[in-house]
Amino acid sequence: MLDLAIRHASTRSLVIFFLVVTALYALSARAQVLAEDISSNETSGFDETPEETSEQGSGDFQFRPIRTDSPRQTFRSFLRLRDDLELNLQDYRNNKTYALRAQTGVIGEQLIALIDLSLVPRASRIEVGIETVTYLLDILGRIELPEIDEVPDEEALAGDAAASQWRIPRTPIRIVRISEGPREGEFLFSASTVRVAPRFYRGIEGMPLRTSLGIKSWSRTIPQVTGPMIPAGLLKAMPNGLKRVWLDTPRWKVLAVLVVTLLAALLLILVHWAINRGEAKSRFGFLSRRALTPIAILVVNRLLHPLIQYEINVSGRFSAIFNTTTTVVAYAAATWLFWLVVLAIFERIIAHREFPPESFNTQLWRIGGRTIGILGSIIILGAGVQELGLPLYSVVAGLGIGGLAVALAVRPTLENLIGGIILYLDQPIRVGDLCTFGDKTGTVEKIGVRSTRLRAIDRTLITVPNSALADMQLINWTRCDRMLINTTIGLRYETDTDQLRYVMAKFREMLHAHPKVHRDTVRIRFAAYGASSLDVDVRVYALTRERDEFFAIREDIFLRMKDIVEQSGTGFAFPSQTLYMGRDDGLDAARTENALEEVQSWRKSGKLPFPRLASDQIDQLEGTLDYPPRGSVEIGLPEQNIPEMPEPLSAGPKTESKDQPKRSSDGTAKTT
Repeated sequence: MLDLAIRHASTRSLVIFFLVVTALYALSARAQVLAEDISSNETSGFDETPEETSEQGSGDFQFRPIRTDSPRQTFRSFLRLRDDLELNLQDYRNNKTYALRAQTGVIGEQLIALIDLSLVPRASRIEVGIETVTYLLDILGRIELPEIDEVPDEEALAGDAAASQWRIPRTPIRIVRISEGPREGEFLFSASTVRVAPRFYRGIEGMPLRTSLGIKSWSRTIPQVTGPMIPAGLLKAMPNGLKRVWLDTPRWKVLAVLVVTLLAALLLILVHWAINRGEAKSRFGFLSRRALTPIAILVVNRLLHPLIQYEINVSGRFSAIFNTTTTVVAYAAATWLFWLVVLAIFERIIAHREFPPESFNTQLWRIGGRTIGILGSIIILGAGVQELGLPLYSVVAGLGIGGLAVALAVRPTLENLIGGIILYLDQPIRVGDLCTFGDKTGTVEKIGVRSTRLRAIDRTLITVPNSALADMQLINWTRCDRMLINTTIGLRYETDTDQLRYVMAKFREMLHAHPKVHRDTVRIRFAAYGASSLDVDVRVYALTRERDEFFAIREDIFLRMKDIVEQSGTGFAFPSQTLYMGRDDGLDAARTENALEEVQSWRKSGKLPFPRLASDQIDQLEGTLDYPPRGSVEIGLPEQNIPEMPEPLSAGPKTESKDQPKRSSDGTAKTT
């Protein structure tokens, strides 16, 4: 019942969210149209004559383009727009309609376009422009203006190539020629106007304002203007204390913005809780659901901005703070959304390819997704930084220096990451492989971003950094095509020569008959005279790739060899000393005498074979011994019918695939 109630609560939360979003959209629908008009290009939006618009009860209103090809045209355009603004505000005061509000906004945009705002951050150009326009209206409405004919025009400037600016008499306000940028060659109010206009206005604030609106100050009146949604009666009933300005915005507007923002934040928190309440079945589902939160933030931010900016109509420093905040929130949400979407796409790829959750393939795909997510996020945040007017190149340069320091600090981590990528590309080992590196042997359990974990034979966990593992000689037992059995059988020195031949022959018969032995690799040879034994070398390959089965096959072969040794009548030698109690008969005198006489004859005839035999004697001795020995099955066979050794000690040149790992003498794959 509790789970059902929570589920119903989540459903209600989503329904409430969509209803509130719909209401916000309905409330700001017409304000959105105004926002689209005002957010048009501020520098080129007035190069062409806008279309004529009309609204019932407001009469026909024709938008005329501004001209900035000389100080006279710029000054005349400003005065004309001031007169249009006064007429428009008189109509808006009597009849608050969206058409009149839009016309007022366009006139304001034309006024802003007459000011050089190239040094102002893009995110706050409209607010700074409006504030500067109000100060210019206050200044030019108080001082004595020059006659239009006294302002330099194109003809006056044509004769003076050095003339690039004109200062309004008795003010520090200048109209200058723009020397670079998209508005090069136009005459605009200088960029310093943003700084000097407020200061100059405070010095002449006590002078009367010439205007048909009956107001005392533009800078105090403009912040009190609201959109058509807010009735005039509400403003009249507002206490004077709430009408006072704080951060260039009336206090009641600041409180309204804070309340609306708080409600939107609570709504987003509720939506986030409702979306992420349950547990996702997969990582892709988890990321997809989390991505709904930044989408909701972007939607609410997009709807609230025109509602607050053009209906409540915040202004001045508070408007700059509000716009900066919404810009930061928008770019942060866009970065968050991009990050989650990229990770979700890569998780979908991992799930489609059915990679194990802890495999290195999964880890590397996730690293690729995070890398793309980080790069994309940096680009989005860089665009946001540029939108806020911060020095992007300085920030990038600072990050470059800081990044170098960080890179030096995390150098071992980067080495391990590169080592992991090398292990992924070369793939000398995989999860589940039994391998030997250095003096350690174990089964690979996980190949991670920084290190590789192996489970040793004694069940201890070995962690090796990827950079070190990539530089080691790795022996991969899992990839051997067959497994080597190599041992030495020591027989007692009392073993007769033919008895030794019998043991080796039976060994060969048994191994050739064994179903788990590779028949072409059977090698049984009398190898050495040991300190206490006659050593027989046994070297053969078992037909298996499983370690447990290999131990069983080797055990079976060793037991059968023990039976053969016992059946032959001899035994296994072991280190021992035998003391014989008897009489020493000395050396054989006759054979000794014969040997000495033969050496003396070699010396007298000059044929002593030291340090080597004579070349003619070598020619005489060549091939005189019988090999294979007398009685061998190979005697009498043509040479081409004698089987070749399957594993020659040397071979001619052979082309090998670059991807094929080298095989050691025991059949394992070795990687250097």
